[in-house]
Amino acid sequence: MPHLQIANQVKRLRFTPFEREIVIGCLLGDGTLSKSGKEYRLRVEHQAAHREYVEWKYNQLQRFCVTASQFLQQHQSYRFGTVGHPELTRLRTLFYKDGRKILPDFIGEGLSSLALAILFMDDGGRINNTVSFALHCYSQSDVELIQKALQRLNVDSRLHFDGHACSRRLYVTTSSYATFKGFVKPYVEQVPCMAYKLP
Repeated sequence: MPHLQIANQVKRLRFTPFEREIVIGCLLGDGTLSKSGKEYRLRVEHQAAHREYVEWKYNQLQRFCVTASQFLQQHQSYRFGTVGHPELTRLRTLFYKDGRKILPDFIGEGLSSLALAILFMDDGGRINNTVSFALHCYSQSDVELIQKALQRLNVDSRLHFDGHACSRRLYVTTSSYATFKGFVKPYVEQVPCMAYKLP
């Protein structure tokens, strides 16, 4: 069956709550929404060393893809994209303003452990006995929404700046690390290439 016909069928599928959390996690991290016909599609791309992570995301969202992940020689990375989908178009209105990614207010009301784990695997890393998130592309108010969401999970965090005001890094306090790890470890364990990010 031609890709266009398959894509039209896929557009009628509904995202499960699990799949929607995968998408939200990707949008919190490195995922982007780009135009595809009348709708928007999700694009996921990571360095070649993290191919296993790309494949993990692809497997979760495979129902909404018509082609497998591909190696990009120019970027030395792997990438896949979903079809354009009405639900992704709705998320685009929430996560973008004037072409720039922002965080919608509902993020502050709480993050699922799945979405948090994806944000961590995308933008987080270990530092001494805890972890931090590189949130350079986000505004101060966006970072505060993530802090608020973490607080709802009883995870305390501190905001620091890496040299200049627009380089924001959020640190999980050492006393909250065990709580944080309890949320994300079950997902990180599914992607062995990401295990190095947890102390």
